[in-house]
Amino acid sequence: MSMEVEGFDDDFLCSMFDYLVGHESETKVFLAKSTKHRKT
Repeated sequence: MSMEVEGFDDDFLCSMFDYLVGHESETKVFLAKSTKHRKT
């Protein structure tokens, strides 16, 4: 999976990735959202 997302820097994306890895239920909710809602 690419971690390149328009409008976000690498440090932020790495922090969010680490958070999602450690919070399985929140990750499932996040992945169920559309791309538009994930950015929100």
